[in-house]
Amino acid sequence: MFNAFLETLKSSIRAFQIDKEQLYLIGESISIGLIVWVAIFLLKELVHWSFQGVLRWIDSMVSPFFLFVPLLSGAMILAVISKYWSDTVKYTTSDGEQRTINDTEGDGIERAILFFYASDPEEIKRFDLSPRWKMPTIGLAIRKFIGTVATLGSGGSGGLEASSALIGENLAAWFYKLRSKFLTDFNEEALDSWHRPNVDHLQIAQLGGVAAAITVLMGTPLAAAFFATEVMYRDRDLYQKLFYTLISALIARLVSAFVAGTRPLMFTFESIQDPPKSFVYILILMVMIVGITLVGQIYRFLNVKVNIWFQKIANPYIRLGTGAALTGMIAMLTYYFGHEFFSTERGVELVLGSGETVIQLALDNEPVMGLALIGLLAKMAASLITIGSGGSAGLLVPALFFGTMVAAAFGEVFSVETITLLPAAMTASLIALVNTPLAAILFAIEIFGAKYMVPILLALVITWLLSNPRTIYRTQEIAPRPVQVE
Repeated sequence: MFNAFLETLKSSIRAFQIDKEQLYLIGESISIGLIVWVAIFLLKELVHWSFQGVLRWIDSMVSPFFLFVPLLSGAMILAVISKYWSDTVKYTTSDGEQRTINDTEGDGIERAILFFYASDPEEIKRFDLSPRWKMPTIGLAIRKFIGTVATLGSGGSGGLEASSALIGENLAAWFYKLRSKFLTDFNEEALDSWHRPNVDHLQIAQLGGVAAAITVLMGTPLAAAFFATEVMYRDRDLYQKLFYTLISALIARLVSAFVAGTRPLMFTFESIQDPPKSFVYILILMVMIVGITLVGQIYRFLNVKVNIWFQKIANPYIRLGTGAALTGMIAMLTYYFGHEFFSTERGVELVLGSGETVIQLALDNEPVMGLALIGLLAKMAASLITIGSGGSAGLLVPALFFGTMVAAAFGEVFSVETITLLPAAMTASLIALVNTPLAAILFAIEIFGAKYMVPILLALVITWLLSNPRTIYRTQEIAPRPVQVE
């Protein structure tokens, strides 16, 4: 009896042991979290510093007309990178359609998805990583970094998350490639099977790179891990590689907290009140969520049309210059409209940049909310044009901006505190525009707390039921087969 007890105890202890493969993957995830944190933290700080300098320079000029100077300068820098220092990636959609995209321009998440599919185990041999190795890694991360600073640092309209995701994926693939080459060169015959280059391990690294990058920006590791996994897999098993993805995101969050103190979260507020417990509040939420969902469908439709229109312009100087000029015109109109009718000087901030400062103003209940509707329309148009023309930016933060402006407008109309509408509004806008429901609800809960669980879930259900299931990211429609780079 005693011997049987000892054997049972030993078996139970062995069950808690971590095998060599798990230890390796944990170490890899920690390393990727640290590497990506360095790059994305530097990118975030550099873009914010550059954009604030641009705003100060515009304010010092005799007319806001001078905003065209940095916008066009940034567009020309990206055009040079696009023309002389970029690759063209070809892929096939699930419908058999052949498509070609520039790897440096546009929404980086589309490219990250494409590179993830390049190592899809359903189409290539278990240990054949050559499709991903033939594509750029560290080189693309560097030029995407420069292109993003040029676009957003000069005032281009969009978010940092898409470029950061692509940079994170490339750095993770570069790290895995470097490690694989080093181990193979060191002692190829002595390698264990789990230590050899492995498709599953590569994809864990890729997901970890994306999750860490999003975490540095948003400060929400759980939402970032779900976002990375969800955006790649969508209808596949979401949980197989989630654990290691979460490690990379958590490391990035811990380092951010250690270095930046209270700044890791994208948005902050001193306190948040409990949501009202009334039928009127729920009714206002439902009307607001339906409105966000319907406008989100319009945005998706316009996104396709704007992309098609700009892709007809083959010359990157003309295409990116046109996008920058149109963005500048929208900013000018918003500036004069805000100055004339709302007596505010924040019209330029409502359009240019990522929009984080305006979102923070909404959290602080600043009076700029009188510009909510005009800011909403102007920002949507400017983001469509910046990204559609090839500007290096993304849609995650503009989606949050969109939800914030709607919440601000509804708050003023119905005399409700904007902060009590924001959790549901941000959730609905992320689902309606980016189509990542799990990441959306986790982000909202991590930012606003579990007390807003009901409004957040209400937004999830309504938006999911009313949203078009088609994604805004074109490369999520690709067939699971190797892609080519030229």
